[in-house]
Amino acid sequence: MKLSHPFPHAAAAIAIVACLFLSGCATKLAQPITGYTCCNLRPDYGWVSSTNMLGGPIMPAGEPVVLDTMKRDTYFFGTIGGDYVSLRDDAARSKDDALRWARQIVVPTDPRVALAGWSPEVQKAVYAAKVVPGMTRPQVLMALSYPSRNDTKDLNASSWRYWTTQEDEPVDILFGADGAVSGFSGKPSAVRTVEFRR
Repeated sequence: MKLSHPFPHAAAAIAIVACLFLSGCATKLAQPITGYTCCNLRPDYGWVSSTNMLGGPIMPAGEPVVLDTMKRDTYFFGTIGGDYVSLRDDAARSKDDALRWARQIVVPTDPRVALAGWSPEVQKAVYAAKVVPGMTRPQVLMALSYPSRNDTKDLNASSWRYWTTQEDEPVDILFGADGAVSGFSGKPSAVRTVEFRR
């Protein structure tokens, strides 16, 4: 005997709403954004966000990317490494803001070429999505991706703030006058999320 859904109209309505949400304002990009992941990304339940909470799974730098759909001027859809993915720019105030962010995350050349020329210790730190004192800003970017623009408005600043899944605590990456990482600031549990232990 075939069982029917106890609320068939509700099930149909949910399906329609889901379809509208996924397709309602979504438009194909005239030119898909293609390239490679600039850095290690942190997907959270299938989303990569500009908020960039550290902790959890890593989507590594150098994965091939095709973003072909945009929705509500902040959401992107496509594939990374062949897997379907959704991205959102939580700080975007316009479509241009979101497109700039997407083009930071998706770069035209494979970053693993640059990574191969860095010291073995820096390579290990990047592969682990961690930071070691002495790393440059580009090396930190590849390891951790971009800090949220809400907290770090200038990438030339003497510190970058990242939020971690450890008690929802921030950790600051500190840069010395030479532009290299000089240390960390934050609760020990948050610092452990980013600091590479030799």
